[in-house]
Amino acid sequence: MALVTISGFPCSGKTTRAEQLKEYFESRLSAEGYNGPELIVALVDDDISHVPRSSYDTSALEKPARASLFSNVSRSLGTDTITIVDSANYIKGFRYQMYCAAREARVRVATIHVVAPPDICRERHEKRGECSYKPATFDNLIMRFEEPSSMVRWDSPLFTIPWDEEPPYEHIWDAIIKGDKRPPPAAVLQRNKPPPNTLQTLTATTQTIVTSLLSHVNSLPGSSTFPIPSPPAPSNGSLVLHLPARRVTLSEMQRLKRQYEGVQVKAQKSGGLAAAGNWTEGEVATGFVRFLEEIWETG
Repeated sequence: MALVTISGFPCSGKTTRAEQLKEYFESRLSAEGYNGPELIVALVDDDISHVPRSSYDTSALEKPARASLFSNVSRSLGTDTITIVDSANYIKGFRYQMYCAAREARVRVATIHVVAPPDICRERHEKRGECSYKPATFDNLIMRFEEPSSMVRWDSPLFTIPWDEEPPYEHIWDAIIKGDKRPPPAAVLQRNKPPPNTLQTLTATTQTIVTSLLSHVNSLPGSSTFPIPSPPAPSNGSLVLHLPARRVTLSEMQRLKRQYEGVQVKAQKSGGLAAAGNWTEGEVATGFVRFLEEIWETG
């Protein structure tokens, strides 16, 4: 259903906001007047992901820590779950990574930026005792913090909440329940795969047509049409290639053959012709004939 990412300085109040949102979402879902889908609210944080605060001391430790958090977030995402991520989330690249995972899972997204002055955060941090960061790590996290922006798609919609104000619960609820769902990135869309040996079928069919065509024009100079032989001809009827007024040559046909095959291979890789299923001998022959006629007509 939704991914809600909490971001802010250490000790800015992110966990408090995350717990408040979880409580609010659960109260809305259990309210007597609620008639929407059955949803659960999941809170994913560093503790659940076994990420101690010492993980942020060095980049070597932080990388696997973020991977553990991301793994838990990815498992939690689903059409029946509102996932709240309570962590530092201070790197825009990591927020973008979670955004892509949310798009792939086809869920809505929202970002909560909890704003607190560094002095307030430092004062709170000093009172934590054993569960606090190292002083250098705390300062480094504040210095490296990459503030969310409503101008970028992976942070939008963005709700900025001052440390001493109540969250706009109703607006956040509307964003995750009624907001737009962004489609999955093209890179993760599952493409229809063409039948096996499609490239062999492509090259063999075009080569048969070229060889037969050159033999035809050599034996019948001045011919204006060329009937495509079987088996390349479609099974549902004959296929005729209309020839140009001039005589076609071997070098021309080899060039056009390579050009046509290059277009089809590119289309196959992009999912175009693969999705349309144009990979049988008859379909390749039909496409090649149309390609040749268009080239000759415009030439």
